[in-house]
Amino acid sequence: MRFVGEDQIKTTIPSRKRFTDGVWEAEILDAVREGGMRAHRFFYRPQARSSWHTHDGEQAILVLAGRGVLVRWGESKGTEIGPGDWIHVEPGEKHWHGAAADNTLVHIAVTASGKTHWHEPVSDEEYRASLE
Repeated sequence: MRFVGEDQIKTTIPSRKRFTDGVWEAEILDAVREGGMRAHRFFYRPQARSSWHTHDGEQAILVLAGRGVLVRWGESKGTEIGPGDWIHVEPGEKHWHGAAADNTLVHIAVTASGKTHWHEPVSDEEYRASLE
């Protein structure tokens, strides 16, 4: 068993291949075995977002604060997300998530197993269309 105190959590700026500018990532739990469960907290300023990505294993996202959008591959309009919302992402489901145009977003992502595979960035046009 591990306990991670808030004072042990370090926040970093993730790679631009994975997120736009304006996103901060905090690794809360790293995998204790190869491909094991991990957890991160993300903070997005308005309009900041991830790139398209998939996960080998399931992922659960819990929105803590703000408002945002989550979009699945093949959908132009996203699903609005806010505090208390849980999202269950299936293995291999291509998606992206980010903050609303006029609000920040804070969420925790718990990934059950495997790796995350990063794909193309979300264009400004895709982002705007997801909010309509």
